[in-house]
Amino acid sequence: MKCIAIWCTRADREHPTQQTNELECHFNLWMLNNTNARQHGKLGCFLDIGLMLTHAAELSHINIFVPDRVERSSIQDLGLAFRHKPELVSAVFNEDYGVSVGASEKNIGVQGVDGAALFDIYTLDLENDVSAESQFGGSTIRIRIPEHLKNKKHYYRIRLQCAFVDQTGYVYTPPASSILEGAFFQTELIDFRVNEKRNLPKSLLETVRENGGMHFTKTHFFLMREARDDYVFSDKPPRGRQLEKDTWKAYVGEDYSFEQITAYHWKKSEPHDSFSVFSKFRSFHSNTRTVLIAVALIIILGIISGFMGNLVYSLVGVPSGTPVQAARR
Repeated sequence: MKCIAIWCTRADREHPTQQTNELECHFNLWMLNNTNARQHGKLGCFLDIGLMLTHAAELSHINIFVPDRVERSSIQDLGLAFRHKPELVSAVFNEDYGVSVGASEKNIGVQGVDGAALFDIYTLDLENDVSAESQFGGSTIRIRIPEHLKNKKHYYRIRLQCAFVDQTGYVYTPPASSILEGAFFQTELIDFRVNEKRNLPKSLLETVRENGGMHFTKTHFFLMREARDDYVFSDKPPRGRQLEKDTWKAYVGEDYSFEQITAYHWKKSEPHDSFSVFSKFRSFHSNTRTVLIAVALIIILGIISGFMGNLVYSLVGVPSGTPVQAARR
């Protein structure tokens, strides 16, 4: 089951209300040149998850289920990135926002162009605000909602690096008849799913229902890839743009190449219970191995064509190597 789940835990489950929990979700899946990352023993892909809560008075936690083992060390808080580089707030939300950062506070205030307060970004303490436990055949990441933010619109953003994120994209293996194509071109399928009921354990779905269910008011999914990777198709057409290196390099990290990165953007604005994107990319790959394969195939095809030519001549009664005009005399 390659599907994550997101839901909220109610503080008082003994006296539930009829109100359905609501979230706005932002997902950034980064699939960059990871040569340096693998040399340092790190996984290549990573997923940023942003969660916006508007009504949290009756809630205690936000939960993220991942169908794989997740250690606390696989989770990174991105609130610190906004604190150290406030201009990222405008880049992430694609709005002209102002930022106020208190020296000793965990909140980062976000204002509009008129100075009006819009929401807070909460910097997570991974030791005390976040936990990860084995559950439902995978892992559940639990984010504690602080009391002073339960009546305020606020936002969390974490980065997840684990085997599941790497497996969100998988390489298509062409049939044996396309071995030459497979030697030079790599086709990758991206399958990203959130809260698709048919792909989640029944016990997890029961827990979600007991906590009041889950609706998404808006979902943004960004897929970041090298510009050399050719977009082939997806189940829903995306929008695309090139990312600014100076703005995003510090956010991504030094272990990743960031020369020419294209961001593909899918959005769902109407209220919904689940979200998914399936897309296909193709990239050209050429190295010593592929060159040797190509040379070997050309030699083999030459040998086969020569053999077949001699066979045809022998079948029609023309000695091998005899000029055609001479044979006609």
